[in-house]
Amino acid sequence: MKLKQLVHNLKLLEKRNWNPGVEVLGVCSDSRRIKQGDVFFACPGPQTDGHQYFEEAYRRGASVCVGEKLPENVPSQETVFLKVADSREALTQALNEFYEFPSRRMKLIGVTGTNGKTTIAYLINYLLGKKTPSAYIGTLGSLTPQTSGVLSNTTPGSEELYSLLGKMMKEGIRTVSLEVSSHALDQKRVNGLEFELAVFTQLTPEHLDYHKSLEEYFQAKRQLFSREPKPKKILINQDSPYGRRLLGENPKAKSFSIEGEASYQAREIATSFSGSEFVLEGPRGSAKFRSPLPMAHNVSNVTAALASLDLLGYDPRDFQDALETFPGVPGRLERVEGNGFTVFIDYAHTPDAFENILSEARRLSTKRILTLFGCGGDRDPFKRPEMTRIAYQYSDFVILTSDNPRTEDPSEILRQMRRGLPNGAVPNVLEIADRREAISELLSIAEAGDIVLILGKGHEDYQILGSKKVHFDDREIVRDLLKRRSRVAL
Repeated sequence: MKLKQLVHNLKLLEKRNWNPGVEVLGVCSDSRRIKQGDVFFACPGPQTDGHQYFEEAYRRGASVCVGEKLPENVPSQETVFLKVADSREALTQALNEFYEFPSRRMKLIGVTGTNGKTTIAYLINYLLGKKTPSAYIGTLGSLTPQTSGVLSNTTPGSEELYSLLGKMMKEGIRTVSLEVSSHALDQKRVNGLEFELAVFTQLTPEHLDYHKSLEEYFQAKRQLFSREPKPKKILINQDSPYGRRLLGENPKAKSFSIEGEASYQAREIATSFSGSEFVLEGPRGSAKFRSPLPMAHNVSNVTAALASLDLLGYDPRDFQDALETFPGVPGRLERVEGNGFTVFIDYAHTPDAFENILSEARRLSTKRILTLFGCGGDRDPFKRPEMTRIAYQYSDFVILTSDNPRTEDPSEILRQMRRGLPNGAVPNVLEIADRREAISELLSIAEAGDIVLILGKGHEDYQILGSKKVHFDDREIVRDLLKRRSRVAL
């Protein structure tokens, strides 16, 4: 592609060494990954400013450098320098051009919210895959009928995201279910993408180490529905206060609910640890659905997925059988059978997610609830005592342990977690910093009929200790420990 074509939609404030015929071989914002013939976009970031790396970029072979400010002296007369008002905005526009506008050739379904994004997006992809070539991008990585991959973020950086979409387009994918994080929206990673459908799950306190307030967090999420180009269709959870606020701003949006009247309403809900069933009322009438996903919050997630299918032009009733055989979402209430007791491994790492899972477990269980969890380091600390309070309220036995401590002292994290416990002696609470040891202890306590909840890491197969990432998978450890104790059939 020629430079003239790549930047023809950009508002260029200044040009140096302008050469519209330069051949562009790639687009990149990381100077360390620049290859010969790439265009380098210098973007300011939370950790470092890309404008510091112009020299490294053209020494590595960048044919063009773009930024919000240009160096006073341009030592390279062969490199084109272009000034723009917003580097990130220009980057996504250029990527869109370079990858031939993938969201115009595939239908994108964007799902945002604090909790529920992964389950809804993953389930939409699974169900759509029964009808058309479909793909998923999110917390669990990237997934197409032919390939799968690991991603560094829930929503990848702009270059990685557009590259993925470009590959999916060439693979013949027709729909992509994409988790859209607040970080991605704030950092303009999805700018330029045109969404066929945007879904809002709900919003509760999270990421307040990045966003300075709950309102700022909401405003980031809100961008998916307010920015240009606006989604063609919008689906919003009416049961969330922030969802109702969004509905007020988007009068043409459709709503879903498990609590009251909505465009798509789940009623006659029955839940258990093995799944749920409910009647879905929507524009096409009523139909009964059975889902293998346990607990009430998953009825909301399934309702959102079925409503999404309807808005995409499919009859949800055509997916009744596919829903019943859905294998589940990795690390989301993933079930492991013990010797008469059941272990659920889940990614829950917010107070709201804890409340949803533990309150429902308490309501459904006739035996004990045993809970193990930790809190991530270098993340908002305010939620640590609140998560402990909720776990203690609904559980018969609690073990406090480590999650991903990162650069924080694990003992300090545990000390902050303990603030959620009542004053004085607290029975049936243990503190074991080593997570494997903690899981082993919890399983040794479990008896027939108990529900064992191991929360916080879910699908993650690593633990971050300091700056090192080491292999650690709750699911592997549980199965290994149970096998060793001959508590599962071999």
